[in-house]
Amino acid sequence: MKRNVWCWAAILGATTLAPIPGLAQDTIPTAVVVKVLSDSSYIVQIRGRRLIVITESVFQRLLQADEERRGLKDKLRGADSVSAAQQHALDWSDSTLRHKNEQLAQLDSLYHRERDISKGWRSLAGEPWLTFDFGLGETGRDHNPAVLAGLGIRRFRIWGFLQEANAGGAIGMSLRLF
Repeated sequence: MKRNVWCWAAILGATTLAPIPGLAQDTIPTAVVVKVLSDSSYIVQIRGRRLIVITESVFQRLLQADEERRGLKDKLRGADSVSAAQQHALDWSDSTLRHKNEQLAQLDSLYHRERDISKGWRSLAGEPWLTFDFGLGETGRDHNPAVLAGLGIRRFRIWGFLQEANAGGAIGMSLRLF
């Protein structure tokens, strides 16, 4: 019920206020041309406000320029997204190159260590692991034969000297001179 009353009051108010002479516009406002612009547009003054009046052709050109601006803005957004994707790819490739260089340095270090280890093994492999030394000779005035026998493990040696009246032993080490 209240809703209907408000609707009728609004309709009644709208129809009764329109013909009141104080609220209606008495005259058509006059426009005074203040300045003529070079592109067939005018600056006019209506009731103390300055406005720009343009022709329809100028309006169409402005609309077309606005459409071109929007199209270029869309293209720029697309170019920005491509540029962002390229920057992401560039950053990714830079990090890939950095990791590759780190791995190359690590592999180079491992290669040099392996080479040093293999040199050590080759030098150890060049030496016999177990040796037997044997020799014959004589000593002083006694012309009886003497036997020298030895056993070597890597560079460590143990020799024994045997002769009819003498015997002895020695412990030593074999060192390379050249």
